[in-house]
Amino acid sequence: MVTSTKEVKLVWEPINVQQEGFVASDAGAVLFSGAFGAGKSIALCAKALKLSLDHPRNFGYICRKTNASIELSTLKTFLDLVCPKELIASFTKKPSLITLTNGSQILFGGLDDYLKLGSLGAGGIGFVGIDEAIETIEDDWTMLEGRLRLPNVPHQIFAATNPGPPSHYLYRKFFMEQKGKVYQASSFDNPALPKDYRERLSTFDGIYKDRYVLGLWKGLEGLVYSSFDDKICLIPRFGIGESWPVYVGHDFGKVNPCALFYAQSPTTGDLFAFAEYLPGIAMGYYDHVQAFKAICEGRNVLKRVGGNHNEDGERAAYGAEGWYISEPKWSLDKAKQIRMVQGLHRLNKVYIFNDLTNYVREKFSFVVKEDDIERESKFHCMSAERYILSDFTPETVVTQEYRTIRPQRVHVSRR
Repeated sequence: MVTSTKEVKLVWEPINVQQEGFVASDAGAVLFSGAFGAGKSIALCAKALKLSLDHPRNFGYICRKTNASIELSTLKTFLDLVCPKELIASFTKKPSLITLTNGSQILFGGLDDYLKLGSLGAGGIGFVGIDEAIETIEDDWTMLEGRLRLPNVPHQIFAATNPGPPSHYLYRKFFMEQKGKVYQASSFDNPALPKDYRERLSTFDGIYKDRYVLGLWKGLEGLVYSSFDDKICLIPRFGIGESWPVYVGHDFGKVNPCALFYAQSPTTGDLFAFAEYLPGIAMGYYDHVQAFKAICEGRNVLKRVGGNHNEDGERAAYGAEGWYISEPKWSLDKAKQIRMVQGLHRLNKVYIFNDLTNYVREKFSFVVKEDDIERESKFHCMSAERYILSDFTPETVVTQEYRTIRPQRVHVSRR
């Protein structure tokens, strides 16, 4: 894309043909469906800037499902990687409104307040761009499309997203009903990705590889934890408050021990997995414990749970180093532990930071075949998770303000 305004020359070079086609498309509805690192968000921002520069006094809306997420991701991408400062006449933060030197305006926001969206663009808007559109529902799309009526400019609604299940409305709309133009890209379509990042992606398997590496729309058939809604509960990292209580799940092993660290929101009771520990090498109990303490430094660890019923020796060895681990609730009933975790997922009470790559890879590869979990012994994160999460009981009553989770009371002896 090459254009100029007030003697500022802007050159945007696409990294693949999918980006180029998406940005250049004049179709009324356009979807960029891509895997991790495929360049989706930057292409969405570049398209917004192109429409704003090509049509002076245009008005566009760039959004995600929530206002908080747009400020930390898409808006930052637009300001840092796409739009030169010389093109910006003014920028207000509340609301996040950018006015360009040619009079065009771009508003950044969320879809979490329909009352405010009702007055979006008094005279209508020229274009809408939806980042991470997999988070949205069809009513969101319909509402936004109905705002495209600004006079004297072309009208477009376009979106960038990771793939999801074929049951999602975007798949039906673009792939089955063909109501718009689709551009698809895998992670390997981005030649600028670091070599080590590509190598890590090549280790992914199962549904995680299909969706987030190959960029395919695949369902969750056969997954043990099919109730886990990654569209809602797989989230970007944010700062966990140090006052939030921490719970730790452990899976033992000489070479492949695993620990998962969850912090609980004191407001909602939701659990957030913020760290994973898989050293991948043989280490002593003392060294493991020092690593655990470093992860939890400054935090209040209320409980550590791990191992099966026959692993008292492992628990005692960690306790001797000052890291006391209790036997899991229902340690003789693995099926019940799994059901307890599924119950929390159905209520969307467990959130996972999306940079916990080992956890996410296991979650979307943990499948049942012929009534047995395939290669179960290799899924250390899943074992650590069920050990600690089965210690919680989801409330069956949902209040108007928030739901809560209460941990089961288990007495832990102190040595």
